[in-house]
Amino acid sequence: MVKNLLKIIFLFFFLFSHISYGSEKEPILDNVNKNIIKKHFQKIKLIGEANYSFLFWNVYDAQLYSPEINFDKKKFALILRYNKEIKKELLVNETIEDMKKQKILTEEKIKNWTNIFNSIYQKVTVGSRFLCIKLKKDKSIFFYNGKKLLESNNEEFIELFFNIWLRNDSKNPSFSKTLLGKL
Repeated sequence: MVKNLLKIIFLFFFLFSHISYGSEKEPILDNVNKNIIKKHFQKIKLIGEANYSFLFWNVYDAQLYSPEINFDKKKFALILRYNKEIKKELLVNETIEDMKKQKILTEEKIKNWTNIFNSIYQKVTVGSRFLCIKLKKDKSIFFYNGKKLLESNNEEFIELFFNIWLRNDSKNPSFSKTLLGKL
């Protein structure tokens, strides 16, 4: 019985891991998003790239770019290329939960930010790209598949959002260190 269960799990893992890696040969930074970044940065330097996986699901690949060789947390671009379909509701909930882990937020902020994410997030498909550009401490622009979704000047919102991937105590510290070029 246990052997049969292990065979089924292995088969499931093999079949679905192959599907989730389908866009692996495509570059993370495609020409559309590269041109968007070039509108804001004179030069584009890759700081680091990492893959986020959960259990046996390959969720997304990420790259962090800067206009300088050294990472400057005031001006950078983060791009995520999704390798798995993800429902909008899950993205919204996970984002808000991560922000709440970083800082105690008022119910009003939670409600407002949940509304923002509900308006900009969509169901993610394999190969879709989410680009976030931080231009200064209090200005960021968000894109999905090359389409501008939001421009924010809320410094707290921007910091908590980007810290999902870039803080030392993120839910996956090795991912964050790799993305920041520290591993």
